[in-house]
Amino acid sequence: MKKNKWTSFIYVAPALFMVGIFLVYPIIFNLITSFSKWKGLNYKNAVFVGFQNYLYIMKDPIFLNGLKNCLLFMVLTLFFQMSIGLFLTVLLNMKLFGYKLLETVYFFPVVLSSVVVGYSFLNIFEPNFGVLNKVLAAIGLQQFQRMWIGETKYALAAILIANVYQWSGMGIIYYRAGIANISLEVYDAAKIDGAGFWRTLFNITIPLLKNTHIIILLMGTIGCLKFFDLAYIMTSGGPANSTEFPLMYLYRKFMRESNSGVASAVAIILIIIATILSIFILKVSSNGDKRK
Repeated sequence: MKKNKWTSFIYVAPALFMVGIFLVYPIIFNLITSFSKWKGLNYKNAVFVGFQNYLYIMKDPIFLNGLKNCLLFMVLTLFFQMSIGLFLTVLLNMKLFGYKLLETVYFFPVVLSSVVVGYSFLNIFEPNFGVLNKVLAAIGLQQFQRMWIGETKYALAAILIANVYQWSGMGIIYYRAGIANISLEVYDAAKIDGAGFWRTLFNITIPLLKNTHIIILLMGTIGCLKFFDLAYIMTSGGPANSTEFPLMYLYRKFMRESNSGVASAVAIILIIIATILSIFILKVSSNGDKRK
């Protein structure tokens, strides 16, 4: 029996070692660094400052604005990605003409680099030479031309559109897998009872996809908290910090100001927020099961 235990440990030891080196150690080191004033070169020069980094961050209006943008962006992104993903999944399951081709078309943006997507939408929303303003001018709708990524009212919406375009296809993958696990007998019974398309969708498909909804919510929440690439490429946080995000704030503190202590504190705050939101989502979903 002891031999079997040691044999099992040997098999999992490489994985535990990798997790310890590349996950546990960085988190612990980052936590220690967050209580220090450090320029990121030699940790011997770090000075312990307690909670000063955290107090500085929580009083910085730029970070607070970035956190507000992140939460708003998270709600809108999850709503549109899940709605569009579910709608397109239902259409694909109807197996209309050309659905095989549409499967590829819908998923194609997911495999694209964020750099490609970011620069593509930058060329669409660019105020002076962008495709959108040129099209509006060509069809005589100059009054609807805007600065888009140059105005605080529209910049965040432009990034939201780019992000939803890129990741809605991933929702299709999750939802298709979820629908595949729903028994066809359930739909057959609904047809016998006279349930139409919309009643079947809202009373059967959506409720039975609960676990899929939770997975997408968790993945989307974490993804929005670490959102960086599209916003950095399209606006770099501007104009007037209207598209600032926590990870962009962290990037500037670490790369431009060499303030590793503050950057580490931002990372710890994001880990805490991600943990709290994940527990909240799981708690709410489990409470729904108990009420049933």
